Amino acid sequence: MSRMRFLITGASSGIGRAVAVRLAEGGHEVVAGVRRIADAPAHPRIRPVALDVTDAAQLAAAATDVGPLSGLINNAGVTFSGPMEHIPLDRLREQLEINVVGVLAVTQAFLPAIRAGRGRLVMISSTAGLVATPLLGAYSASKFAVEAIADTLRQELAPWGVPVIVVNPGSFRSRNRAKTEATVQTDRAIMGETAERHYGQAMDAATQFNKKVEAGAGAPERVAAVVERVLTTRRPRPRYLVGTDARVAVALKRLLPARTMDTLLTRTMGLPRNSPN
Repeated sequence: MSRMRFLITGASSGIGRAVAVRLAEGGHEVVAGVRRIADAPAHPRIRPVALDVTDAAQLAAAATDVGPLSGLINNAGVTFSGPMEHIPLDRLREQLEINVVGVLAVTQAFLPAIRAGRGRLVMISSTAGLVATPLLGAYSASKFAVEAIADTLRQELAPWGVPVIVVNPGSFRSRNRAKTEATVQTDRAIMGETAERHYGQAMDAATQFNKKVEAGAGAPERVAAVVERVLTTRRPRPRYLVGTDARVAVALKRLLPARTMDTLLTRTMGLPRNSPN
């Protein structure tokens, strides 16, 4: 396998870090986009670059310096949680700015390098981009949008032979969950008494569900192995589901009536069946 150059965003932790390390250990050159250089994985074939996906100046500087790319992995993202009725709109804007606008900004910045390297584009989405769940509506909205962006890019870039591939991981270990929980506590104070009366029990249940998921989550290295295959196989598929939970959730959504799926999701998360007040 010849050496290639890949750029990945959000490489400081979780899936992004695992992908960067695996590609570097496979002999490839990796440009690791991180918000803080000190957080980048240490490896002789990993070159960290300051890359906040919402910072146009950083994107432009990195794009000028990167050279031809064999692949761009759009991985950076955040997860915010809260009931759609009360989630602060500024939080929703932040969610969409990072997970949606940021993804497209990175793609626009580095597509010339992808074309120059005859490379491919990989979007790290989520099961939440295919199956929406209670209290994760903002996050799901962002990932559903990423799905649409990826589908459109796949069609638009076909004349240049640029493959666009979506990877949908299920539950894998991530520092994101701890950050999500901390942000929920901040937002609960902002949302106020009515939101607490209507959704406090549900938010408590979701927090406990989140802890259980993290305790049983898989190793991000499993996702990294799939991403490596996506980047190096001759003819990648448009989509890869990673993890049994991802495959089961998507299959159930296809097979079950919407109301049955709604009930299954709320019960799985431990949410109250009836209004608490």
